[in-house]
Amino acid sequence: MRTIPALLVTIGLVASLTACASNGAGTTPSSCAAPGKASEAVTATGAFGKEPKVSIPSGLTTKGTQVSVLKQGDGRTIEDGTPVLIEYTLVDGATGEVAQTSGYSGQTAPITAGASNYGALGESLECAQVGDRLAVALPKSALSSSDASATTDSGSSTKTEDAVIAVVDVKRAFDARATGRPQLAGDKMPAVVLAPSGAPGITIPSWNAPKSNQTHLLRKGSGRVLTAKDTAVIKYTAVTWGADPSVAGSSWTDGSGAQTVPLAKGQVDEGVRTAIVGHRVGDQVLAVVNQQGTAYAYVIDVLGAMSS
Repeated sequence: MRTIPALLVTIGLVASLTACASNGAGTTPSSCAAPGKASEAVTATGAFGKEPKVSIPSGLTTKGTQVSVLKQGDGRTIEDGTPVLIEYTLVDGATGEVAQTSGYSGQTAPITAGASNYGALGESLECAQVGDRLAVALPKSALSSSDASATTDSGSSTKTEDAVIAVVDVKRAFDARATGRPQLAGDKMPAVVLAPSGAPGITIPSWNAPKSNQTHLLRKGSGRVLTAKDTAVIKYTAVTWGADPSVAGSSWTDGSGAQTVPLAKGQVDEGVRTAIVGHRVGDQVLAVVNQQGTAYAYVIDVLGAMSS
């Protein structure tokens, strides 16, 4: 299971979600996963968003990842980089026994479609729609944390393997990047350029960082205002401000995708917290945060909120 990266704890961010994972940058599959004999053999009864009763033939195997739609939704389509709230039930294809569930409590943090930390399961969400109930047949090795390449390679493998079945309810999706209107940059602040995906590149100026924390709005969103009662859904990049700047952390490139940040006092570094509280969904914020004698330049995309 993926644990909180030590670097994120050090610089003040907290990732509360967990997932079976390997490290690495996100990938975009050449095509969306198609149905197959294994996924089409799955039945699941029960209300959407509630734990279903899943039935499969015993000894189920699969070649690569297969995805069938058990219930068609009518919400937005999931694309690479989209953070998605799901509920899920994992079933051992060999025995038909339930191996794990999300708990169906509404508290599961989002996973990011296409982010490599979620491997074949994350890729299987691409092309789904909000409101879908999916039957996903995964090779068992795709969920093996002992094989660092399994989660990125097994989804497209042609080798027949024992299957793990995931019945996934796609409940909600957030924007993959900040969608607000561009704003004028602040004076004497780092320069920020965006890749086509929305991932920021940060250029640190030659002068010293300000001694006090500062925030500047790079994009102005139109969503609701986040409060201390919320848990924010964000993507971020943090770069050290100094003579030899370096990337201290980035959810865009480390394979983790969107992060959840509780905004109550004491839950996260105060400089990071105040850079998010009071901003709107869709905002992109440039924040200078001084932490333990080091200044960091953060670019934070505010993608949504999970109210507590």
